[in-house]
Amino acid sequence: MAVTLKDLAKASTDKLQQGFINELITDSFILSQLPFDNTMTASGTSNLVYAYNRVTEGAKAKFRALNNEPEVSDIKIAQIVTSPGILSSSWNMDRVAKAANENYYLEKVKECKDSIIRGFGDAFINGDKTTEENGFDGLSKILKGTSTEMTSKVDVSSITKEAALAFASEMDEMLSLLTRDPDAIMTSRSMKTKMNAICRVLGINSVTMDDAGHRIQTWDGIPIEECKGGAVTNNDVYACCFGTEELHGITLAENAIKVSLPNWDEPGAVKTGDAEFVCGIALKRTKAAGVLRAAAEING
Repeated sequence: MAVTLKDLAKASTDKLQQGFINELITDSFILSQLPFDNTMTASGTSNLVYAYNRVTEGAKAKFRALNNEPEVSDIKIAQIVTSPGILSSSWNMDRVAKAANENYYLEKVKECKDSIIRGFGDAFINGDKTTEENGFDGLSKILKGTSTEMTSKVDVSSITKEAALAFASEMDEMLSLLTRDPDAIMTSRSMKTKMNAICRVLGINSVTMDDAGHRIQTWDGIPIEECKGGAVTNNDVYACCFGTEELHGITLAENAIKVSLPNWDEPGAVKTGDAEFVCGIALKRTKAAGVLRAAAEING
């Protein structure tokens, strides 16, 4: 079963949790668009395991001669075993400080939410369980060495027409490797600015508004989104096809997102609040995501 975080918010009877999730999806494009498989159940242990098959190469159709059997073509599948991480943020505050400055308390709650957004955005791209065993593997690691990983040869530090055409050609090639047109292009803030300039040079730029009033820049009709949390700091460009048989998130069937705020009327001078999100990602088809990595000499 697949749900969006918007679905989880609607299903929640906890108004605090509902409001927290709604703020997550308002402030994070990925969290607003990514479907989640929420079939996992916490068993009271740390051994949360999600196993699935990843199609690394599809079947091929070939012509056959009359009175001959068709040539067998099997899909290539890799069996993947992963587990979600528990992305958490906690804060402390003295009740006197809260009474003296209510805005400071509200800022702590807001920053708790923002840290979840940044943390997920970073892990979505850079997650690597070999360096963060409590996290999950992100797209940069998953796509390394696959058929949808390319390296750019174009220096976009100066947006000339020649550079714009060369970069557009590389983007077309990378996008053509995917199973379909992607739902989003993810990159850094600086590269998003460069891509917008390239679009203007090529005459393919357009701007729309989403439901939250955010301006959406597009690459030939595909939304260009900034990776939150500084997940991409160079000119790498990721393309994502969201879907339950493509690229999706994984989480728990219940209590996927938990928010706890203190009761200030209870005894105790120092109170604690926290939030956590049980999350991971699954790439069911290698060609449901791709990356155009910036040339090493350009990245420095």
